[in-house]
Parts: sequence; structure tokens; C-alpha cells
Amino acid sequence: MHISRRRAIIYTVITVVAFAAAAEVGVRLVCWAIGRVPYTVATPWMQADDELLYVFQPHFEGRVYQTTARINNHGLRGEDCTTSKPKNTLRVLCLGDSRTFGFFVGQEECYPAQLARLWRERFPDRSLEVLNAGMPGYSSYQGLRYLELRGLRFEPDVVTVAFGANERRFVLRPEQADGAQWFQQAARGLRQRQRLRFSYALLGAAKVLRRARGVDRWNRDVLASPSQRLDDLPCRVDRETFRQNLRRIARLCRERGIRLILITMADAPAIEQAFDEGRRLRSQERYDEAIEAFSRIGREPADRPTEQWCRALVLYEIGLTRQAEGRTSEALAAFRESAQTAAFWSALGGRLIRHARDYVEIMREVASEVETPCLDIAARFAQRPELFADYCHFTARGHRAIAEGLADCLAKGQPATSNQQLTTDNWRSRVLDLQTAATLVAFEGQLDQPIKQLREAHAARLPQLGIHTDAREAGN
Repeated sequence: MHISRRRAIIYTVITVVAFAAAAEVGVRLVCWAIGRVPYTVATPWMQADDELLYVFQPHFEGRVYQTTARINNHGLRGEDCTTSKPKNTLRVLCLGDSRTFGFFVGQEECYPAQLARLWRERFPDRSLEVLNAGMPGYSSYQGLRYLELRGLRFEPDVVTVAFGANERRFVLRPEQADGAQWFQQAARGLRQRQRLRFSYALLGAAKVLRRARGVDRWNRDVLASPSQRLDDLPCRVDRETFRQNLRRIARLCRERGIRLILITMADAPAIEQAFDEGRRLRSQERYDEAIEAFSRIGREPADRPTEQWCRALVLYEIGLTRQAEGRTSEALAAFRESAQTAAFWSALGGRLIRHARDYVEIMREVASEVETPCLDIAARFAQRPELFADYCHFTARGHRAIAEGLADCLAKGQPATSNQQLTTDNWRSRVLDLQTAATLVAFEGQLDQPIKQLREAHAARLPQLGIHTDAREAGN
């Protein structure tokens, strides 16, 4: 029987559509059965950006990973706001990653929102507006670029900076570290995947094609690296670049008269303590006990995110332990496994290959260097495991504690930290108070002991400030 050309085309289209629909239903059923979806970084809340890699879709409402959020007209978590600052209002811009954004907590429970509410309670006659510019997956490089390109438009009086998590994520090659060239390339990939995100079948097919082309086979390609030791592998933002990013943020703020507050954030205490315990046992040559201590991280108690994100670091410490024990072949095997575990392909980098404390210490050093306040949450939360929701994110109580520290810092105009850093004005004020007290007691024939102690402790610092600590040099 002869079939007309028109009817043949119709039959072909129906067959293709039916096959595509069946494939889509089949893939979705399989995903539902295994509880997973085809991996894609491109999500409904995400908008690709050549400079920042991605930003929030303005006016988005829904799930951002595991968290329900509402995004405002400027792509910030919170209520709509104007670009220009309202009159007689202190405006605070909070830069950060998912910990500032507020993973696992509600819209009004993240620390920027709690800071605004706490301020209203304490100072009802003083207007404060807090803008939450925290973005999941962001690094200090993206925070710097966001401030340059978007943040300064909001005319902030205060900028808070809290980074140090995503910097530590693996990348296969140095050119894939955070930077303009890599972001432009990765943003193009995000746009392509965003166009496919409505079809699980197409996402799956795209992933198979990428694998076939060897685009995202990091766990295979990392074995071709000269070394599989994590210390030798590149990460998104290395320590020195992290330091430079913070300095550039500080310079931007200083040039525009904006007050800067740096916030240190470390991993959960249980993780830090377990790594410390394992290293201590290794130094005592109790190698089996050290490996047991490392192996418990993320498993006792069971915590899948912790195990997933810290597994590469755990395997690396086990490799170092085997190396110290003289079991070279086992050490090399552990190094290879740790590198492959870290090499999970993503436009945002793989898993963690650096420890938090290195980045925390750099933030403290930069705060001291540029003489800006440092809210040392890493130190404050070091013995507070109940304030953590997982390996690095906070509970609502944790966010409350951060908001309280920031409120104190803003209200007093001084650093709220366990190791309080002093600005030049604070140094002058405190030294002059001591000079006055010393002058009064000098008339009674007493030694100005406070000034002598201060001279001994800070002899190199005081002349830079133009301060003379001797009562006679001061004209007394």
C-alpha cells in the first residue's frame, strides 16, 4: 500500500515524539526509583554570568538546593530594595557563600536577616538595612568581583566578608581556578545546560556525550597529574590569592569610606578535632589508631554531606600516616584514591582539598594588616558543635550568634573578636588614656608602670602611630 509523503512525515513525527516521551518517562521513573536526577549545575534559580559565573534569577521563589528561598528584585535573598540607600539609614552589605545565604535555615533565620531584626529591637530609633549578598558556591574572587560590579551601587556604609569554604575545592588544572577566562567559558556551558534542564532524558544524553568527549572525566584525568598528593593539586582559590582578594576588598572599601568587617568561619568542631586527634596519634607513632580516628570523620555519627565533602582530606591524611609508617605502596594508593575522590567534576570545582584553618588564619592576618575589625566566629564556635547543621553550615541558633556579634561590632564601633584587633584611632585613644594616668601618678613620685609595660609590648608599633610613651617626652 502506498503511503503519501505527507502521511509518512506525520507518522515519523508521531514516532519520534512517542519515543522521546517514552524515554523521558523512563528516565524519570529510574531517577525516582534511585532518588537522583541527572546532574546539572544549571538550576531554575541560577542565571549564567560571564563575570561572576552565575547570579540569582531576580524574583525567584522556590528551592535553592535544600533551602526554600525568596530572591528580590536585585538577585539577593530578602525583600525588594532600592539601589540608592534610603535617607538616614545605615546600610550593611553582607558578602559570602552558602553560609551567609543561609543553607538549611528559613528566610528570616539567616544572620543578615537576624541582624536587621536584632538591631530594630536594640535601637528602634536608628534605621539599619541589611542586604544579603551571600551566594551558594561563591568564593572570595566572586565576592570581590560582585563588590566591584554590583555591590558598590548599593552605597553600603558597612561591608561584611565571610569566605573560605569554596576556595578549597579541587580543580583539575590551574587555568580552571576562579578567574575571568574560566568563568566566561564555564558560563557558556551553564547556558547550554540551562536550556536542557526541563528534560531529564536530554540532560542524561548531554552528560553521556560530555563523558564520551572526556570533558568531565576529572577522576580519570587526575591520575595523569605529576603528583596525586592533595597539597600538589590546584584548588579554586589558593591561599596567596585568597589573601590578595581580601586585600583588594579592603582597599576598595577604604577608598570609598566604607567600613569593612571580616568574619572567620571554620568547619564544624567535630571535624577539626578529629583531624587534630589523628595527627596527634600519628606524631606519637600510633598509626593504626590515627587511621581509625581519621576514618570516623563523617561516619560516626553517620553524616553523608560531611563524609562526601571531607572524604578526600580523610584519605589524604591516611596516606600521610601510611607514609610516616614506611608503607610507601599503601601511601601512594591512598593518595591516588584521595585525588580521584576530590576530582568530582563541576563548574564550581570538586570536593575539598584544603583545610579551613589555613584560610581562617589568613583572614585574621589580613584583618590585622589592614586594621579592620575581625569577627572571629571560627574561635567563638570552636567548642559549640550544636551551632552547626553539617560540616560547615550553621543552624538558626548559629546564625543568631553571628548576628549578635555583628550587632555588637556595629554598635560599639570596635572589633568583636576573641583576639581583638585595634585600629589606629583605638590605639591612640588607649595610649593617651594610659599617658594621662601615668602623668597623674608621676607627680606622686610613682613609676608610670603602665606605660613601661606598653612600651615593652609594643615598642615597634607605637612610633609608627606618632605616639611617645615617656611622660617627659610628652611635655610632662
